[in-house]
Parts: sequence; C-alpha cells; structure tokens
Amino acid sequence: MRGDIKNQIRNLSFNNLTTRLISFLAMFTAFVAVGTYLHIPGPSSSYFNLGEVAIYIVALIFGSKAGGIAGGVGSALMDIFLGYSLWAPFTLIIKGLEGFFVGKIAKEGDLKSNILAIIVGGNIMVIGYAIAKGFLISWPAVIPEIGIDYAQMIIGALVALPLSRQINNLLK
Repeated sequence: MRGDIKNQIRNLSFNNLTTRLISFLAMFTAFVAVGTYLHIPGPSSSYFNLGEVAIYIVALIFGSKAGGIAGGVGSALMDIFLGYSLWAPFTLIIKGLEGFFVGKIAKEGDLKSNILAIIVGGNIMVIGYAIAKGFLISWPAVIPEIGIDYAQMIIGALVALPLSRQINNLLK
C-alpha cells in the first residue's frame, strides 16, 4: 500500500488527479513551505532557508512532478508570507524547475545519480536567482546571493540524501 501511493505520485497524471493525490501534493507543498519558513534574513532581499531540504526529499522520493509542484508553490507562498512578494513569481519558476529536475534525474537507491540530480537542480536555483537578482536589484548584489544559495544547496543535500534513503526504506 505504501509503495503504491509512491508509484501513483511518481506517475502523476494531471488528467486523473484523485483527492488522495491532491492531498499528498498539498502536504508536500506545506513541507516545503515550513522548510522555507525556517530562515535567516540575508543581504539585499535574500534569505537563507531550509526549503532545499524539503524540495530534495520530495523530489528524490516522489519524482519530478511532485518535486516541481511542491518546490515552486511552497517556496513562492513563503516568499509572499515572509514579505518577499517581489520574488514570488521568480521563486515559483526557479524552485519549481529545481524540484522538477532533481526528481527527473534522481534514481532510487543510486547515490551517484541522486547527488548529480541535486547538483543540477541546485545550480538551476543558483543561476536562476543570480540572474533575477542582477536584473531586479543590481549585479554586485549577486555575489552574496550565490554564496547563500550554494550553502542552501549543500546543507539541503547533506540532510536530504540520508533522510530520503531512510524514508524510501520505510515506504517499501
């Protein structure tokens, strides 16, 4: 039964959404929102948060669609809630792509592909925010943004990789 829901979410079809699948997507989105809420304000409208931990866990376990939806929507909602509304549309796209690509590249039980997935997804996040910040704030403000985003990616990976492995084992 537990593995069944995991496969249903991994093979999610937007033409055949059930209440159960929508409920799981809402929980994943809330998980990302809570991770993002745990934040430390940084320079020039940025903040360090633990949202990557949640995005990576959801994407590694439940795949690209769940990772993309939860990553984009959960993070964008927290941007609005925390007073960074200007960033919400960018976050929706950037974190959505990050979660999607992590879930697309990752393979269950394959540490190398999961690390590669996080490197690719994390760099999408770093590059996306660097470009957005350069245009919205200033290009010199990009340097601290890159440091904060790489720290989020590394901490997210260090926490999510072992946790997702344990959760995967529980779902079998």
